[in-house]
Amino acid sequence: MSALITLPVGAELCHLPARFPLARGGELEGAVLAFERQGPAHAPVVVVLGGISAGRHVSAHAAVSGAGWWQEFVGPGLAIDTTRYQVLAFDWLGGSGNSTAPGAGEAFPFVGTEDQAAALRCLLDALAIERVHAFVGSSYGGMVGLQFAAIHPDRVQRLAAIAAPAQSHAQASAWRAVQRGIVELGQRHGAGREALALARALAMTTYRTPAELQLRFGAAACFSGQRHRFPVQDWLEARGAAFAGDWLPEQFLCLNNSIDAHVVDASRVASPTWLLAFGGDQLVPPSQVKELAQALPQLRAHREVASLYGHDAFLKEHAAVSAFVREVLL
Repeated sequence: MSALITLPVGAELCHLPARFPLARGGELEGAVLAFERQGPAHAPVVVVLGGISAGRHVSAHAAVSGAGWWQEFVGPGLAIDTTRYQVLAFDWLGGSGNSTAPGAGEAFPFVGTEDQAAALRCLLDALAIERVHAFVGSSYGGMVGLQFAAIHPDRVQRLAAIAAPAQSHAQASAWRAVQRGIVELGQRHGAGREALALARALAMTTYRTPAELQLRFGAAACFSGQRHRFPVQDWLEARGAAFAGDWLPEQFLCLNNSIDAHVVDASRVASPTWLLAFGGDQLVPPSQVKELAQALPQLRAHREVASLYGHDAFLKEHAAVSAFVREVLL
């Protein structure tokens, strides 16, 4: 497991129980959870979690400069107004942040969405937060939110799950299985980082819609002698290289597997819940969110927004997502 020596500015550590049991067997020893807070210290708490590449730094604030992964949605006067709410976020166990995660070549036990939810419970206990005003989770963060609300409904006043299912769709799992196969093949041949970049490039094609890719990259290939290059390749290679520069293959495999193993009993999600789906989302089809809506005992709203951005709409559809979040927090 990765060792933490120096924490970045603004990051705090929560020490999990010395032996932290995992839902599917095994345990983490001496594990820590890195988290970040912004907003008034005694304001109602809103937990904000995103996809596997999101982390504790949600948006820029006085203690930590630099844009966060949800910069357009969290801050003074924005959908999650940090003059009114205290925002709490953390780095995923097993991921690329400063929480406990595998190091290069290191074996690591399976970490499920149940375990991320258990880690959040420990964090709230450590901060003496009995109940959060809201949990706003997108993609993997929404999956963890559903698990947390199913296990600890008394600790969530309201839940917003954006582009998040009760169980991974078979088509999405098929794509991710191929991604893992690419990474594992690369590891066996000493090219783990290169394979990770390729797997991330493949993943990018599933985050967006075919219509958006055609609109942006539909031009003809460029030929130079016998060599040719398609317009979409530069984008895919850049996104893959950036991801592989920040992640280890072992970390990617940990959380990629965690997504596919996610299953939550929707009937146990007793917190008032708002759902948002996106037309064109290939990973979490709107039909899947509709099924979840029908199974929730405390559904407050189920919204669907047409978007050219597919699954990435939770990052791109600023007006629609902001309106949805404001509705949840009213």
